[in-house]
Amino acid sequence: MITPFGEDDRIDFAALANEARFLLSCGVSGIVVGGSMGEGAGMSEDELAEAVRTTIAAVQDSIPVLSGIIADSSSEAVRLAKAARAAGASGLQVPPPHFCFTMDTGVLGQYYRAITEGSGLPLIIYNVVPWAQAAVESLQEITSANPDILGVKQSGRNIHMLVALLATMKGKIKIYSAIDDMIYPSFMLGVDGTISGTSCVFPRETVAIMKAVRAGDHATAKALHERLAPVWRAIDLPEFPGLAKYAIRLGGRPAGWPRRPFTFPAGNLARKLENTMREMGFLAVPSPINVEA
Repeated sequence: MITPFGEDDRIDFAALANEARFLLSCGVSGIVVGGSMGEGAGMSEDELAEAVRTTIAAVQDSIPVLSGIIADSSSEAVRLAKAARAAGASGLQVPPPHFCFTMDTGVLGQYYRAITEGSGLPLIIYNVVPWAQAAVESLQEITSANPDILGVKQSGRNIHMLVALLATMKGKIKIYSAIDDMIYPSFMLGVDGTISGTSCVFPRETVAIMKAVRAGDHATAKALHERLAPVWRAIDLPEFPGLAKYAIRLGGRPAGWPRRPFTFPAGNLARKLENTMREMGFLAVPSPINVEA
């Protein structure tokens, strides 16, 4: 989920609670707080913990609430994970270190082991860094050695990796898709679910795609996919959290502000997103902010 920030750059916890309740009303089966869509990178331990607590209270503990852990060292990751556990998180979603990145199986295995042992929480590996995607063989080794790793969320636009994961690891761990313009094909391939920007911006429609595919109603699923994919392609650009929040606002629900130094889109970028939302039938309100540039 997104994290609504106020114009003072602080988390708007009332808006966060409202967004969590909205997601629950759309039929989602879990929420990740403080992930990449939630601008979790740079959140303090206190901020992350309070965001987790607020979300759990808003959904009345009716669905699992996981915490994103975006860190660059084992010690940082464990500190954040402990704060999330103290706040009541059911588990974690953890990408590899992203500044000093690595694809080394041993290093990644030690990183995830430190987090699960240090926090006592299970986790989902978020395989997102495009230039440092963990290979299938590496993920097999890491997950086999650590029973507290319950799943892999495949992102980085890599549908080929998703296919390979499903071919080799489906049934052993959960496989989630975050390939946002291919959520429908991902469900067709048999993923266990999606944790994605698309499901964050359009939760009701994404749940409808999942249900339609599982019911064999591919006409409905494909029609929804053909409306959602162009919008996501207009969002999936640098500074995408600001674009996603702008899309949410255009759709008629509050989203708060991006956290500085990031901003809402402006000029042609904003107009393209607004026009795409209009063409696909998602525009509820005209531009709610000044996007001239």
